[in-house]
Amino acid sequence: MIKISKVRLFVLLAVTTALWMVSSSVVIARREVPLGRIELERTSFVAKSWQSDGAHLTAVKGKLTFGERPVANALLQADAQGRTIRTREDGSFELLVDRSLIARKPVSVVSVQEAKIAGKPIGNEVADPILSASSTISVYHPIEVTQVEPSDTDASRVKVHARFMIETGDKISFFQVDKYRISGQVGNADGNPVKDAIVWMDRDGGEGFAKSTPTDRDGRYEMYYLPEEEETNLTVIVGTRRYTLPDGKVFNLPRNTSVDIRIRLPREGSVIDDKPPTLVCTTSRGATYTGLLAGLDVPPGTPYSVTIPDRHGRFVMTVPKDAWEKRPLFFETRLTKFVAQGKVLKAGDELPVGFVQPGDHDPRLAAATP
Repeated sequence: MIKISKVRLFVLLAVTTALWMVSSSVVIARREVPLGRIELERTSFVAKSWQSDGAHLTAVKGKLTFGERPVANALLQADAQGRTIRTREDGSFELLVDRSLIARKPVSVVSVQEAKIAGKPIGNEVADPILSASSTISVYHPIEVTQVEPSDTDASRVKVHARFMIETGDKISFFQVDKYRISGQVGNADGNPVKDAIVWMDRDGGEGFAKSTPTDRDGRYEMYYLPEEEETNLTVIVGTRRYTLPDGKVFNLPRNTSVDIRIRLPREGSVIDDKPPTLVCTTSRGATYTGLLAGLDVPPGTPYSVTIPDRHGRFVMTVPKDAWEKRPLFFETRLTKFVAQGKVLKAGDELPVGFVQPGDHDPRLAAATP
């Protein structure tokens, strides 16, 4: 059995107490360090169509403080691509919010190199708390849930009828066909793939042009265009060489469909023979869609579907009942996506489960109920 003398016990207790007091004082000190804070007079904005007179822009006032003291000459930024804003002597600043773009934008401090508090430069111990200050601005279209009913085919699911609440006069582009795809392959006279070739389509005068991605090692390329059933020139560029159709020959692209164009370059000269197997064009499935969609901010893997909004902004979600009862937030996104199917999607069509996913900068919002 180990025996401890009274003196040694006293010393041990004294050291332990001292360490506890030091630890406690550090914790208290940390708690007492003021935090940087960005205060905005408004953080939520209803989206509005772009206006030539700038009516879609809204000025917002704010203030940067450390504790209760204003921070001057700090640089702030709304979103990573936004311009920097310098705080005034009283810590105030002003930024413009573009209401024509739905977004969730962080407002953060990006530099305190010239920052001052009460006219004095800040110290290193103050810099980090100020740099950690942040706020968020959301621009969105309000959503209203108009009806919730049981699913016709599955008792464990509900159908949520909702709509975007659009301001009178606003023109909203909901998810719809935007462009079609031209894709294909470029090969040499022997049929071997040609890498880094560019396929160029344009009308006379250079209008309505489309330029492909450089061909990959398999000679594959793609581009997106708006077909107008007009006579189109076809050019293939490989390094400094340009290959064209014979004089007087043009390409007629069909309306409302994607196409696959296989091109074989001549062994000699720069004229592409405009008949198979040198030039082969076939229709292909799919189109690029773009526009506004809504989704639910639910845990990954939650199986729900949503329909494409109609011109009045109405859509339907089919959601697991237990997920809906947790009152999830909605999110809004402007999605651009190529859909490789023959049928053209239209308003009211149900999109597949997992089709709509939230992005980091997509606004989240609670829906209104009637």
